[in-house]
Amino acid sequence: MLGDLFAVLFAEKPPLMHADGLLNGFQLAFESAQDLAIDVPAVYSIFGKLLGKCYADEHITLKLLKGAMGPLKQSGKAGDVMCEVITNALECIGSKGRMEIQQRWGKEKMTWSEICDNHRDLIEKYKLDFLSSSAEPKESPGDSDICISHQLRKLLDDEKSTEDIFTYIDKTIPADLQKEEGFIKDLMSVACEFSVDPDPNSVETYIISEAKFKRVSPILMKYIQSSKDNLMTELHALDAVQLFVHNRHHPRSLGYDLFVKLDEEDIVLDDGFRNWRDNGHEQQGNGVMRQKLKQFFLDLSEGEESDTNSEYVGP
Repeated sequence: MLGDLFAVLFAEKPPLMHADGLLNGFQLAFESAQDLAIDVPAVYSIFGKLLGKCYADEHITLKLLKGAMGPLKQSGKAGDVMCEVITNALECIGSKGRMEIQQRWGKEKMTWSEICDNHRDLIEKYKLDFLSSSAEPKESPGDSDICISHQLRKLLDDEKSTEDIFTYIDKTIPADLQKEEGFIKDLMSVACEFSVDPDPNSVETYIISEAKFKRVSPILMKYIQSSKDNLMTELHALDAVQLFVHNRHHPRSLGYDLFVKLDEEDIVLDDGFRNWRDNGHEQQGNGVMRQKLKQFFLDLSEGEESDTNSEYVGP
């Protein structure tokens, strides 16, 4: 079975398969799923069989899978595929499967509402009541995973002032959590979604709205450049940009253009870009993003050499 082969490729030393590569490979199938379902109604079940073993063996995570299922979410089938993957993983793991998957679900802070709208029906259909909303982890006011994305985007769309947005964030996110990964990635993701628009003159390409980016720049600056040592906040922010671009299938120059804007506005400094290049945490789109940014880092190095030379004072 192909699902078993995937798991074998992961288990090779060194691995012949990586999560990023596997899920990238499924993108075209996910995009074509509605058409495939006309001739192969069981296509969503097949996805579950192909990926269930990999999830059971912890080669992929539900969070990574959720990030790759954008096309399925648009068609309303992300929940079905997630349930099929979990159901097949339960069969692979055996008697302790329910407890193990419940623990993984909680550890990854997964919520059904982020996957689909009809989760109650799916939970009942697939008998996944142990992952019902009542079993999902509850967030405390001090939890670093407080999600501000929806309200922050609303404030931007409603053209609230920068000070109003600062007030909202500072009241919602405790100061000691404003450098945490969850908050910084949420902030940068919203900034990207707000300031990037489809290019009306070209299919599947995007442009950065100068006016919108100007609005989000002081907000990004305040929370990313919040102290003397900002390498980790910069890294989290650039990881979020990478995932944003990956989820749009790496449109031509979008990643490069966003990095240039962050550089021009000093939202991320030169050392922060290099630290991300060498130590970034996000795996989805890792290789493609760095390949497309070769010119950016070349320009960064040349700019540094130019600055050094200009500071030289001859005898």
